[in-house]
Amino acid sequence: TLAKFTDVGRFVTLSTQSLHRLPPHVRQKFVRLKGQDKLPELLQLLKERPSFDGAVLIFCNSASTVNWLGYILDDHKIKHLRLQGQMCAAARAGIFASFQKGDVSVLVCTDLASRGLDTSSVQLVVNYDFPDSLQDYLHRAGRVGRVGSKAPGAVVSFVTHRWDVDLVRKIETAARKRMCLPGMESSINKLAPKGG
Repeated sequence: TLAKFTDVGRFVTLSTQSLHRLPPHVRQKFVRLKGQDKLPELLQLLKERPSFDGAVLIFCNSASTVNWLGYILDDHKIKHLRLQGQMCAAARAGIFASFQKGDVSVLVCTDLASRGLDTSSVQLVVNYDFPDSLQDYLHRAGRVGRVGSKAPGAVVSFVTHRWDVDLVRKIETAARKRMCLPGMESSINKLAPKGG
């Protein structure tokens, strides 16, 4: 199909050794706690953080948790926006545009906000709910430390379940050894030598 519009023989393949690796300049912090302690920990984290210190993304695993957490933040007078998949596309676009402009510096969201969105103003990602997979963690963590960011940023993850600990160990090992996350080896092939 592409050959109808362009000369595919002129394409150049680029590869990188850093695909599917955690950015080494972004601090990763894992906080082990009980489920009932997540909310007080989040509130303290948000209240201690200076408002001029960049934007914050708070990831939840479901739309209902996004909405519930939003009501709690309302009660604590923490200005925020909510973004989740049950909203219509126009509403989601408007909310994210407002967040990008800096109108509000806290966005409570599902994984809908973890891919394909420019988030150079984000300095902190909080995994309120630990992600279900290494891929989800990598995409969430990839929202900080991006090109154009003023500071490298940090990822703080609340670890509450036994099954999260295995993923945490894999993430810590990959970060320490500066290798790609297990099961996420690059699908980009190395270039074949010329003339061969």
